[in-house]
Amino acid sequence: MPFPTDVTWPAGLRTIFEICRREMQPLENRYYGPYNKLLTYCFDPDSFEYFVAPQSPPSASSPPDTIDFVVFLVVFDAHRRPVLIAEIKDDSWVDRADLRLKADVQMRQCYDAMLADCPLPYLWGLSLLGTSLRVYRGDVQSRAVQPRFEDRPSHSHTLPPDFLAGSWSIDILSEEGFAKMQEIVGDILVRAAAL
Repeated sequence: MPFPTDVTWPAGLRTIFEICRREMQPLENRYYGPYNKLLTYCFDPDSFEYFVAPQSPPSASSPPDTIDFVVFLVVFDAHRRPVLIAEIKDDSWVDRADLRLKADVQMRQCYDAMLADCPLPYLWGLSLLGTSLRVYRGDVQSRAVQPRFEDRPSHSHTLPPDFLAGSWSIDILSEEGFAKMQEIVGDILVRAAAL
């Protein structure tokens, strides 16, 4: 069944996530394959209108020769213009305030690097900590990114343990996560068809 008319994630996709979570080391790269498959399924695996590719935006804090770099999955249109970005981290990031802040900052850095190249009015973003999802939307014209950035409460103190807690509140594999992805992908496809 195609994604727009399905009512839930295919059992095979859920199995891929379960196996990778259970049998691979707890690092974000264990999710790259499952999310590549999920995004390909969402954008029609039989079509050549969109493709998924890893991307590592350049950053002064993470030069290309370092081993600590950020990798995103990006859905590009056929002209290699970004229409959706996905930042993937391990499940453990959702439990630590410092890592939640880092995930948010890295997502915004990706918007800095890619928003101007998006051919649509909005560039959608998925921050995924394991299967916990936080949705972003960048406005190409105003360059505003939602949700708004929340700076650390104090630069002279450590982060409170509940900082940004609950921001990744949707399990992407849940019915709510499926519906949210249908909403996002539907918006992208409608806007792209109007170009």
